[in-house]
Amino acid sequence: MSEPESAVLDALYQGAFDNAALEQALRLLTERLSCVSAVIVSTDVQAPGTAAVAVTGRFVEGAAAYAARYGAIDPAPAAFARLPPGRASTTGRILDEAAFASEFFHEFYRPLGLVETLGANLLADKARWALIGLHRDGSREPFEDDEIAYIERLAPHVTRALQLRRSFAQLDARTAGLEAAVDRLAAGIIILDAGGGGLFVNRAMRAIAERGDGLSLDRNGLPLPLAHDARLRLSGLIRDVAGGGAGGLATVPRSGGGRPYAVLVAPSPPPVAEGVWDRLGRPRILVLVHDPAAGHSATDLLREALGLTAGAARLLAALAAADDLQTFALREGITIHTARFHLRTALARTGARTQVELVRLAVGLLRDLGTQG
Repeated sequence: MSEPESAVLDALYQGAFDNAALEQALRLLTERLSCVSAVIVSTDVQAPGTAAVAVTGRFVEGAAAYAARYGAIDPAPAAFARLPPGRASTTGRILDEAAFASEFFHEFYRPLGLVETLGANLLADKARWALIGLHRDGSREPFEDDEIAYIERLAPHVTRALQLRRSFAQLDARTAGLEAAVDRLAAGIIILDAGGGGLFVNRAMRAIAERGDGLSLDRNGLPLPLAHDARLRLSGLIRDVAGGGAGGLATVPRSGGGRPYAVLVAPSPPPVAEGVWDRLGRPRILVLVHDPAAGHSATDLLREALGLTAGAARLLAALAAADDLQTFALREGITIHTARFHLRTALARTGARTQVELVRLAVGLLRDLGTQG
């Protein structure tokens, strides 16, 4: 393999996750074949977020007009798509005279100074299609058989790079979705790699660290208790999990008093360690921080999620926190009859048949939505 060909392949595979590299691959191809522009297009109707369009050279001038109007009447993509996957040809060979007399060629293609396209069908089925095209102007001779053969040799590599690009785009989407879900949790969450370095910190943990009330994060994203004993305990648990142990619980006192943080250090579950965050260095250690003083309002969440009245939601939140009707009535300054009315309302609106079933419903809801207190 020659040095120019190697440079093209390197740029192509780098383009699987770098748009600039994909465009660089096109620039190298235009130089090698004495073309004035080139384009790679890849679409997937089932995963539109993974579509790729890379353009370089003279075609860039008309890219906006092509996307807005002329792409829909361009006869070349359909013609190239009828080729077997991996096969290449030129517009001079596969288009008829009517195509060259069309509005597309008169109003768009020729005004850019283009006279012929060398293209390859990379893949085409009901859901996906992809092609590569290189454009020459009148300053060079028509494309020859050896140039068509070169693009056919290159086509499997372009296809593979686009497949990798699609996989990375889908993985990034999954990662973003999981991170967004974890960011909604009330518990602080830190994910550490096998060496104890920080990989991910969710929104709740960042808020805890910013308060600086006894627990912060160091420059490496590691939890850093202010209290010396808590720091030693937490460091020991992290080392234990890094060495294959089960970890454990630690309490971290607050600077200003109040109930301490409860911190769990444990191995990451396999779906996390071997799945979405795998590219971040195989995370091994999961740190969860419970802040008893924080959390969303259980009453508000139950009212919104279950369609309860304010009184019924307050009662259900109290029952979920292990209160009883009498205790709730005394604290609220209401009669036991009013408390029972709220209970009947909650039962009716949720469809629960018993108080036990109602409380189980509330506890599960608050647990799943990460609500505390």
